[in-house]
Amino acid sequence: MRMPYPRSFSSLLLAGFALVTLPLLAGMAYTAVVQERLAVQTRQSITLTVKVTRTTRQLAEDISSLQRAAGQFYVLQDPQLRSGMHEAHESIRRALQILQAMPFGPSNTERIRQIGQHEDALYAQLNDPANVGLRRFDSFAGEFNTLGRLSDQVAVAGNAMVEDQAASLIRRAHALRIVLLSQAAAAVLLSLLIAGLFSWLLGRPVRQIDQAIRRLGAGDLQPQPRVQGPIDLVFLGQQLDWLRQRLRELDEQKLRFLRHVSHELKTPLASLREGVELLIDGVGGKLTAQQREITQIMRGNARDLQARIENLIGYSRAQRQLDPLISSGVDLAALLDNVVRRNDLALRAKHLQVVRSGHAPLLKADRGKLDTLFENLLINAMRFSPEGGSIQIDLRSADGVVQATVSDAGPGVDENDRPHLFKPFFQGSRQPPAAAPGSGLGLAIAQEYAQLHGGEIHLCDTPDRPGASFCVHLPLQPGLQASSASAKATAPIPTSTPAPIATAAPATGSSRHGLASAAPQRNEHADSSADPDAQWQPTQPSNDASP
Repeated sequence: MRMPYPRSFSSLLLAGFALVTLPLLAGMAYTAVVQERLAVQTRQSITLTVKVTRTTRQLAEDISSLQRAAGQFYVLQDPQLRSGMHEAHESIRRALQILQAMPFGPSNTERIRQIGQHEDALYAQLNDPANVGLRRFDSFAGEFNTLGRLSDQVAVAGNAMVEDQAASLIRRAHALRIVLLSQAAAAVLLSLLIAGLFSWLLGRPVRQIDQAIRRLGAGDLQPQPRVQGPIDLVFLGQQLDWLRQRLRELDEQKLRFLRHVSHELKTPLASLREGVELLIDGVGGKLTAQQREITQIMRGNARDLQARIENLIGYSRAQRQLDPLISSGVDLAALLDNVVRRNDLALRAKHLQVVRSGHAPLLKADRGKLDTLFENLLINAMRFSPEGGSIQIDLRSADGVVQATVSDAGPGVDENDRPHLFKPFFQGSRQPPAAAPGSGLGLAIAQEYAQLHGGEIHLCDTPDRPGASFCVHLPLQPGLQASSASAKATAPIPTSTPAPIATAAPATGSSRHGLASAAPQRNEHADSSADPDAQWQPTQPSNDASP
């Protein structure tokens, strides 16, 4: 439910000032109610005090009247004197009924009940014809003493209750004084809270607009939460949303332009590559050594250009999610081994060693997209690793997530480059020397494919490793429990004995540390049961290679 806002800032401020006065008005009303309640309690206490004092005194007098009337009756033997005894008896019963309705407590209530029982028994004995004329009145002295003692105890309890009522009034008056002081402090505090609330209400739309501007500046063109606040700020938020839509249209036009340009370049590039291959095959005549060297350079550059075009197309398709996931059981450890074997020549060219450790359960994922994801990370690590270095690939699984970490021994990532690593076409500041610039799409494509699987990729901190480490988190799917034996390998992957070779590593760069990647192209939707090595046979160095 949306919070209703006034139409403008000025009306919101006026509402705030009006609400600030509410604690003061509420405090005044509460003070009046508490004072009235205290006055009522005071009147009740005074009434109770008067009634207790009067009734206990009347009870003592009635017992004395009963004793006096009974003595006269037994001495004079006059039947008319019985009326005095009866009147005293009825007065005692009325007094006891009044006392029983008062808050004396259990012990004193029991004592009042005992007075009633003793008085009834004594009155019955006094009226018994068998006792009249045969029993001396002095024999009833013990019963009258018991009634007098109980009556005195009730009187003492009544006095104690009166004192408690007085002490209670004093305590209530003291509590009221504290309440009034606390109320003043609470009114001030509540006024401050209301002022803070309205400050938040005024600042909330401003913060929303600020966040929208920051997201636009960061390149986030996704729909933003609607600005909630006064109508003038809501209108400003709508203008920002219009600007976001325009920027998104421009971004889509840019991607569409890249897609069209990429497709337009593929046809003439294919013709160029075919012509270069014909020249190398000697169709136009035998080539000299210098001419063959030139054609080899042309072949490498054409291959590099084709890889970049394929990267542009792949990134465009990944952003628009045109290729649905083709899920199957993927042995991630075996997939990583195949990726490493495919890049064996490039690894041996830089004398690099790949060490893979750990294992993971089978993943329900798209084999082709995961292959591209990890090959981009591997080429990125190869690009920035020094000659003779090592690349580490770690696998582990926990809490339903598989984590794969690819680490190199390069210069690492500059702090200023970290927020931009996965942006398309971004080139980091720490580029390897004498390396051809990459396309800046390798990490962007890897991130798109990781997110398509419900996972993520990020630069992770590994203090024990000098270079950059990229962590890929992929969720496990239920129903795939077993892992293949090859997924449990922990030994370094052999890449053949390093030896100098004539063929250079592919000049396609990766976007890491900014950094582009041009992974070797292949059909992403190939049958998952096919052996990857059938098309990617690593070239083994001959034993007689010259140093």
